[in-house]
Amino acid sequence: MTYLSDLMRVSEAGVRDLLADEEQVLGTGRCADITTTGDLDSAGAGWTYVMVTNRRVHWVPSIVRLRTVCSLDLDQVQTCIEVHWRHRSAMIMDHDALIRAHFVPNGRLRHWEYTAMDPVVGPLSRTILGFSRPTTTATVKLKEQLSLRGLEVRQVQSPGRLP
Repeated sequence: MTYLSDLMRVSEAGVRDLLADEEQVLGTGRCADITTTGDLDSAGAGWTYVMVTNRRVHWVPSIVRLRTVCSLDLDQVQTCIEVHWRHRSAMIMDHDALIRAHFVPNGRLRHWEYTAMDPVVGPLSRTILGFSRPTTTATVKLKEQLSLRGLEVRQVQSPGRLP
């Protein structure tokens, strides 16, 4: 085992402990919660564990510090855009306000190593999860689940790094 796989295994166990009885795991993987601090270029680091189920997307903002599991009910997603930049992609989901952990930039550059920052808890109406590529299992399953709910996942090519 490696350090990263150990952290992913612990994160997966933490998320699985919180699943509802009727939730079925469809895909898991790594991503980056870039909602408040990152850009598509930081999505390759993959220090966020993500799990897509038939009801929610769950993620651990920092697998180094397994303190919080964030969960977004997919029925609450109102719009979704998938932004592509080079080989990376980001899923931008607008939804009802969700009180969850997130990182505050604290005046740092947006591409700063955000996992070194302290998380805060507060309401956000947008979640942006960045992936190393648009074909990861978690990305594909997330798009499938949103489509099953009647949402069109628009595809946009970004001229720059930021979603």
